[in-house]
Amino acid sequence: MNNQAQQKKIAIISSLYMPHLGGVEKYSHSLARTLTADYEVHVFCMNTESVPSESRDGDIFIHALPCGGFFKGRLPVPTPKAIRRTKQIFRETGFNFGIIQTRLYPFNLQAAKILKEYQIPFFLIEHGSAYVTFGNRLINLLWEYYERYQTNALKRYCSNFYAVSQASLEWLNHFGIQGKGIIPNSIDPQEFEGIPAGWRKSVGIPSEAILLTFAGRIIQKKGIVTLLKSADRIKEERLHIIVAGDGDETLLNPWKQNPQIHFLGKVPHRVLLEILKDSQLFCLPTTYPEGLPTVILEAGYFGVPVIATDMGGINEVISDNKTGKIIPPDDPESLQSAILELIRDEEERNTLGAELQKKISAEFTWQKTAQEVKKIIESI
Repeated sequence: MNNQAQQKKIAIISSLYMPHLGGVEKYSHSLARTLTADYEVHVFCMNTESVPSESRDGDIFIHALPCGGFFKGRLPVPTPKAIRRTKQIFRETGFNFGIIQTRLYPFNLQAAKILKEYQIPFFLIEHGSAYVTFGNRLINLLWEYYERYQTNALKRYCSNFYAVSQASLEWLNHFGIQGKGIIPNSIDPQEFEGIPAGWRKSVGIPSEAILLTFAGRIIQKKGIVTLLKSADRIKEERLHIIVAGDGDETLLNPWKQNPQIHFLGKVPHRVLLEILKDSQLFCLPTTYPEGLPTVILEAGYFGVPVIATDMGGINEVISDNKTGKIIPPDDPESLQSAILELIRDEEERNTLGAELQKKISAEFTWQKTAQEVKKIIESI
């Protein structure tokens, strides 16, 4: 281990963090864990899950700070005590570098001010690729105003912007920001070691069944209703659909009596990996402005072909008829056709899955990504 790198201390600012589940949270956790090989890593987050204010996760120091919030906790707001505590930790610890995850959160702006005040070099990683929408025109307009205000304020303190995908990098241009490069979402192959096969037995699904898995928040924009409408059209006894995630469960009501659709709710990450390993297909028909969804990388690492929409950075991993199937958004008929094609053609299923697995193993591992992050840290 490099002694100079060993002495350096990194502050990762991730307003939402584990055990809260989401793409940014998982990205921040994986990046922090990988960087502990060379740095002392501290994560600063909002305490949205009532966890201890100070804790350790292996070699990661976690500072969970008090907050209020909007949108059911998805937009946490730091209290004055949180800002005072952050400054105190910064003074006592003497950080060498900072990494901020996304532009969106109020705490991230406060953290940028603190990093600038203490003359600590840092960069920000963008995860979005479009405005978040809420199904309400007035709220959408207010959110766009907030996001522009937040971004313009951040630009006064931060001059180094990166992104998780090409789509996210291009989205920064919308705010007059010239991003410097891509730090992609990735997977850690060690997480996949020792994952047992045969998950389906635990829920009584026949061994000959073809499992199609959806994993994500249960909201309209993730495409779950499109998927279930497609399932209504498919008359295939072997097909069983697995839905893992929590959210608006009323969306699922019309299909709750279908014995071939299994609603699991929120599952631990290791259980999700067991499900993916036992799946023959993965589907994410999202209309949400995705950056680069972790779950697509996880499914692909197991060699599971992916059916998805061309949203955000998805097409940087899924190429139609090469590593999966790309379908139009909100189109149950196209989704039905793609599912049926891959159910009936095992050879195509296996070929697409193998090509996707090869791509992810070569391009999207945290070991590879961490090397790029280290180069940035040493160069700024």
